[in-house]
Amino acid sequence: MIKINIEKLAEKLTQRLFKTQNLTDIEMAKIQYGISLILGVIIEFTLVYAISLILGFGFYTVVIMLSALFLRINTGGAHCSTYNRCVTFTAVYFIPFAALAKLIDTHFPLTLKVFTSLLLYFIVLAIVKDNKFYRVIILSLVGINIFLFFVNSILYIKILFLVSIGFTLQAVMRTTLGETIVNIADTLFKKAGI
Repeated sequence: MIKINIEKLAEKLTQRLFKTQNLTDIEMAKIQYGISLILGVIIEFTLVYAISLILGFGFYTVVIMLSALFLRINTGGAHCSTYNRCVTFTAVYFIPFAALAKLIDTHFPLTLKVFTSLLLYFIVLAIVKDNKFYRVIILSLVGINIFLFFVNSILYIKILFLVSIGFTLQAVMRTTLGETIVNIADTLFKKAGI
């Protein structure tokens, strides 16, 4: 198995990019941390997207993961103990839901997608109720979803359906249930040698 050491990669990249700069150790550490976050997200996203693209539902995965990332940036959530386990967990967590989303999208009526979206948005709202910014975002998405239903905008309803799934998957990671899921997965991945 390929072990990805983001911290080491970020350290080397930071030293190469900023070796001529007169920066303090603290400034270099901040830059290195930022680079490691960006690299981590890019690598993780690319790997999971590539797998889902091969499986035939890349679009669904992209929308779900980007919407989850949008929520995660400011709300946080549970973490695996290593980067490789994090990548593995992300694939195991998002890919089945992207497959399910494609199945629902292709075989079920528009009304089911709208009502499922609304239900999921209200679940997310209950979880992130303490964050005013996300309350406004989610209530706006609820309003937009209802409006799009009445104007019969199939593509945008499909996208909002996927966004509601991504938001829900990420919101769960803020809960005790999400933390438990991640801890169990982390333990299983460790036993599997990941």
